[in-house]
Amino acid sequence: MPNITDKERLDFLQELTNKKAYTGKVVLRKSFTGRGWRLHETSQDGFDSVREAIDDVVNNPERL
Repeated sequence: MPNITDKERLDFLQELTNKKAYTGKVVLRKSFTGRGWRLHETSQDGFDSVREAIDDVVNNPERL
């Protein structure tokens, strides 16, 4: 199996987001049920970019 780069992983997630299977808005947040964190499409406030959603939490780690 070939090595996959982090860029390729993020690009893949962005391609899924761009398809707008649900809303096309992405959020990285703590699970409401206390089972870790979630990166997912959301109907609430979110970002158009997977990278922006991740960067938002990197810059505001208290959100996790």
